[in-house]
Amino acid sequence: MRTIEINLADRSYSILIESGLLTRAGELVRQVAASDRALLVVDSQIASSHGALVGRALEQAGFRIAIHEFKAEETGKSLEAMRNIYAALLAAKMERSSPVIALGGGIVGDVAGFAAATYLRGVPLIQIPTTLLAMVDASIGGKTGVNYPLPPGPDGQVTLGKNLIGSFWQPRMVLTDPSTLLTLASRDFRSGLAECVKHGMIADASLLDFLTTHKDKIAALDLGVLTDLIERSARIKASIVMEDETEADRRALLNLGHTFAHVIEPIAALDLRHGEAVSIGLCAAIACSILTGRLAETDQIRLRELLESLGLPVRLANPVSIPTLISAMRYDKKVSGGQIRLILPTRGGGAEIVEGVEESLIAQAWADVGADPEG
Repeated sequence: MRTIEINLADRSYSILIESGLLTRAGELVRQVAASDRALLVVDSQIASSHGALVGRALEQAGFRIAIHEFKAEETGKSLEAMRNIYAALLAAKMERSSPVIALGGGIVGDVAGFAAATYLRGVPLIQIPTTLLAMVDASIGGKTGVNYPLPPGPDGQVTLGKNLIGSFWQPRMVLTDPSTLLTLASRDFRSGLAECVKHGMIADASLLDFLTTHKDKIAALDLGVLTDLIERSARIKASIVMEDETEADRRALLNLGHTFAHVIEPIAALDLRHGEAVSIGLCAAIACSILTGRLAETDQIRLRELLESLGLPVRLANPVSIPTLISAMRYDKKVSGGQIRLILPTRGGGAEIVEGVEESLIAQAWADVGADPEG
């Protein structure tokens, strides 16, 4: 079994990575949760498969479990979903030592995690990610939350503000079973690759080489290669979280591409998964770096080719009004003093936090990925 330790004083925990780990979920959760009760929050799409397997493992370890199925869609990542989980927690008579177990992708982890952070002022959280995106990113670092509608934009449209309401709440353990990826829809699998590219751009150019060299085996779901990819990418996320747990400084680099991605992801007409929005957001950030002199066009070509080779989009399928997109960006959590803060990639690898980029340049970056300048 591969183990990554997250050292955060009394909030420390382990990420365990091994195929077949779901069958051991009960005994492993028992190591960090003393209660005999547990609430399993599971994506409804996997409730009868992975959910049933984890449920049996928990019962065999002596847990009395309640199961709450959740339809994991971005529009359902809401305060209403929170109320439903609170009702399930109360019905199960969950106590402060009783764990909430999040089984599914990033949406399930975010919503169940926020419930765990706020029920009885905090109960233990166990993350069991079943998507690549959640394995390498969303399950690590304690970010939890839900979306909330923004005020209408210049065109009168109301969109969701991504993760505007939430908290930091570290899990007690992350159980990662790469074999669950064998049953994941191909589009959802590819979505997770965008976060791996992001991690490589931020902290480890050799990870980009790994993705390029092994793209065929990755596409073929070679479990050995996938386990290596998960570990390498998760270690990058873990190291940054340990440096800056609550995003006071360096952790903001993990938002590379996300300031752009978060405003297009909730637009229903675009029908984007999170990782697809991140891929387009990375391309917009790359374009902005070129416009501000931080990257050369040859870097743009190489990175776009990598994203496309992994089956990820690099442009919007439908044009969206640039004024509407920029208006939504002003509600991003990284806005400071009314200025949009961007994370931009730099020459030779790495990224930096940039304030005060002219909105005309941000507009050009949006146009570079297919947004509508006339909107």
